[in-house]
Amino acid sequence: MRKPARLDSARAWCRSGAQVTVGTFAKRYGVDRYTAYEELTAIGFPLPATTSKWARRPPPAPRTTRRHTDDPDDTRFADPDWAWGDGRRMFVVGHTAGGAPFGCWEDELEDSP
Repeated sequence: MRKPARLDSARAWCRSGAQVTVGTFAKRYGVDRYTAYEELTAIGFPLPATTSKWARRPPPAPRTTRRHTDDPDDTRFADPDWAWGDGRRMFVVGHTAGGAPFGCWEDELEDSP
């Protein structure tokens, strides 16, 4: 339901004697509580002071960007059996005492049937 129709419906609903709160408005019309508070005040419905927490939206949370899994420098999503080095992938057989991986380079592996 678009806003003008929703406001007309809300006016009739408030006059019907039903128990109208920010939460019931939000549930009935499928909007969030901030929009419900804004629209109830727009139609002149008296709201208690306890609902003032819905008067102001919180600032938007910053979004984090994800890196693609095909990025050779991205170790967060990497397969633990494969590592990147010298611009090539290596199948990791083990690690040295210092933690460096060792194994077979992908382009040197023979295809097995």
